[in-house]
Amino acid sequence: MLFRAIKEEDFSTIANIQRLTEYDGSEYSLLYLKGWDFFNYPSMQIAHEDGVIYLRFKPHDKFNDEGVGDGRIYLPPLCALDKIKEAYVNIANQCKADRENMYVMSTPKQYVDILGDDYEYAENADYAEYLYDPQSLMTYAGKKLHSKRNHVNNFVKSYTPNQEGGCVFRSYSPQDKDKVFAFINGWEESKVFDDEEFDDMANNEEYVIALALKIVEKYNSYFADVIEYQGKIIGFSLGEITPSGVGITHIEKGDINYDGVYSYLCQAFAQKHYGGVRVVNRQEDMGLEGLRKSKQSYHPIGFCQKFAVKKACK
Repeated sequence: MLFRAIKEEDFSTIANIQRLTEYDGSEYSLLYLKGWDFFNYPSMQIAHEDGVIYLRFKPHDKFNDEGVGDGRIYLPPLCALDKIKEAYVNIANQCKADRENMYVMSTPKQYVDILGDDYEYAENADYAEYLYDPQSLMTYAGKKLHSKRNHVNNFVKSYTPNQEGGCVFRSYSPQDKDKVFAFINGWEESKVFDDEEFDDMANNEEYVIALALKIVEKYNSYFADVIEYQGKIIGFSLGEITPSGVGITHIEKGDINYDGVYSYLCQAFAQKHYGGVRVVNRQEDMGLEGLRKSKQSYHPIGFCQKFAVKKACK
């Protein structure tokens, strides 16, 4: 395979291939790959052969103890399902030529079922991405989401959205940037998660949000909204719609001093953006108990399971 350094303009080619799939994961999001330093984006390489997109990278040095192998890491190849088996054979052959052991991260269960017994598999449940019915998030219908409807009703009663003197749910604009970061910094101080690991994840968050806002301004497939109340941002959400018809909520923050803000923000964001998507991906919980409870409270319809696919090729 002919690998070369990835360029931002390659994402239009990636999109053209992704439109032919029902890929539910977030691995091919520009924000995902550029935003998190694990991917070491400057090291990332792309190959496009026979209708298949291959991405590989050398993880940042600080992740050497994560058990991800001693060579480059491959993302799951992006292509039609009838090409998957051959694509993994191609990766194995490339690894053999490079004298590296094969390691393909985040391989969805759909791929694993096709690949069979030729590889070693390791599932990481903490990184399974939560999938939701868009209509469910837009309506909160049914007994299971009764508490969400109550939270929204309380929020509407207290803060009268889009009425005189009330809060406003609206699109983000570049003029909001300072207010958004003031809000994010305040949110960090009042976050409800107690897990020590959360602090490590949050260290990169300001950079990711700054990058995300630049991407929103540049690409129509990305969007962001704020809830503003009395001149202050109290809610912020950012997402995208992938070429395979998946709505991904990348960032969702609410000031918990405003009762019901999260339930209102999630529903308003879904109503505005996700009416035409197949499924909504609200990403993983990273094994954080508070985040897991929050994501489960919206009653997912399934998960995009993630497996590492390994093979000794040296």
